[in-house]
Amino acid sequence: MDESGGWLVIDGYEDEPAAFGVPNYVGFHVRYICGVLEERAIEYTYMTVDQWRRSYKSKLETSDGRSSIRNEMKNLEGAIILAGAVVPGKYIRGTPISLREVDAILSSIPSIVPVLCGGWAIRHWRQSGWISPRKNLFCTVKDTDATLNHFLSTGIWSHTKRTSDQWSKWALKGAGSKAVTDHPDITSHGGVRGPLIYEIELYQGCVRFKRGCKFCIEPKKGLPLWREESDVIKEINAAIDSGVVNVRIGGATDIYTYRAEGVEDLEYPIPNPEPISKVLNSARENESLEILHVDNANPSIIAQNIEPSTEITKQLVSNLSDGAVLSFGLESADPEVHHANWLNCDPMQLKTAIRHINEYGRERGPRGLPKLLPGLNFIAGLNGESRVTYDLNLQLLRQIKSEGLWLRRINIRQVEGKGFQDIPETEFRSFKESVREEIDRPMLKEIAPVGTILSAVWWESREGRIRLPEHVLDKKFTQPSIRGSPGVTFGRQIGAYPLLVGVPYAIPLETESDILVTSHGMRSISGIECGIDINSATRNQLEALPGIGAKSSWRIVSTRAIRIRNGQGHFDSVEEAFSESELEMPPFASEVFVTTH
Repeated sequence: MDESGGWLVIDGYEDEPAAFGVPNYVGFHVRYICGVLEERAIEYTYMTVDQWRRSYKSKLETSDGRSSIRNEMKNLEGAIILAGAVVPGKYIRGTPISLREVDAILSSIPSIVPVLCGGWAIRHWRQSGWISPRKNLFCTVKDTDATLNHFLSTGIWSHTKRTSDQWSKWALKGAGSKAVTDHPDITSHGGVRGPLIYEIELYQGCVRFKRGCKFCIEPKKGLPLWREESDVIKEINAAIDSGVVNVRIGGATDIYTYRAEGVEDLEYPIPNPEPISKVLNSARENESLEILHVDNANPSIIAQNIEPSTEITKQLVSNLSDGAVLSFGLESADPEVHHANWLNCDPMQLKTAIRHINEYGRERGPRGLPKLLPGLNFIAGLNGESRVTYDLNLQLLRQIKSEGLWLRRINIRQVEGKGFQDIPETEFRSFKESVREEIDRPMLKEIAPVGTILSAVWWESREGRIRLPEHVLDKKFTQPSIRGSPGVTFGRQIGAYPLLVGVPYAIPLETESDILVTSHGMRSISGIECGIDINSATRNQLEALPGIGAKSSWRIVSTRAIRIRNGQGHFDSVEEAFSESELEMPPFASEVFVTTH
């Protein structure tokens, strides 16, 4: 942190139905905050909550440590904490800030320093009775960026909403802000490009603002406010100029209703293909852009408006990177739940939309995955739910599977907040287990069969699926020399809802490589890297390919050593390695192993 002063911006991450900013994503609300400071040329430090944890958490355990933190922060002009997570979830690369951590940060900032807290989590905590442990704090229930701007202009805290002009201005300024250029995922070790994904806001609000789903915050934002296509395109290009190469067009409850017709009057507004096509095509004109994905889509809108939806679907398939997922929110197949919670998609509409996306999106792209597939969300604990609900949900999924349709992923979450009902634990657990075994795993085998090559998998954690602080701090996890040593490494392709990939040996973290799929879990796959030199492959690497067990790997290694000792040199080909070891070459060996010596 800059000890000379300025403002401190702590990114506590956001996960809202139409906003995502948990690493490797950078969210748009924190960028707008930084955009305000950029516009005013105010010095500031951007810090993710994970960076704060690594730098300060241990110091809070001692009085000397706490004193050193307060001394370090005494010159601050102010601080902003964004706490935006509202959707429950597990995260591989970062964890949203907790209420306890907010309290810890607030207690470490001198009371003379003004602090602004904002985001939907702050609103939730306040509604639950949270009382801040300090003075000189303002918790806004409106736009954090606009509230900050008002304070900087007047010296007075006031709940403030941004104007359309401010939205455009701060979004553009935020694209070049420290939230991007100083984000820990913008670059990796040695200055290599990192896995950062830039989440861009397309519009605010929901087309169901009059009577939207009871559990969702988006209808509370009111009538949709569209961003101009030109503003979105300018921001994408500005972000790319700042080093961004991966973009997800989010910030929308439904990509198909961007600038749709009849939003104020129709239950199912009519999609307008031209604006979103303009955004997608213009984004692709920038040759520096690599990954382009989107997020949410309302299946009922697609089902009720097939003709205009088809034009949008074709544009998505044409412009998006493969592995793209449209997140469909059914939430429940039970008509009782549907009625009690004001849901607007029924099973028939859902199946129509799934068939539609499968018709156009199943073609496999250069990264190894279908170009565009639907994902499906269920929520447990909604009003009206009974034991019958889970039977209906599973029945629907079995129908989808029996038609040969593909779902890229199925999310099953539990509702949060007051006003909902208890979940029948036995039935809920049984439902999840059935979905994973009967639906997820068989579909995954079809979507990414054994032998599929997935390109550019980014390696993120060792032994467990969650990246730990030591994975970042300890250089032993990034050393090239560890490749092939014992252990398990987990990674994902860069993009929306990526498949988790596990490899049964060590790979340097924060690097990428192509893999060949070797087996399937319920929501993940196992694989082996492509391009491994058979002349230097470790036993762990050799055994990662099905058909090469412990005895066979030892035979290849020992045969290789004998050749070197006898002055015969390295194997000249993969085929030679197996034949001299008196082994039958297993399937896919030629796709995985090479000779480079």
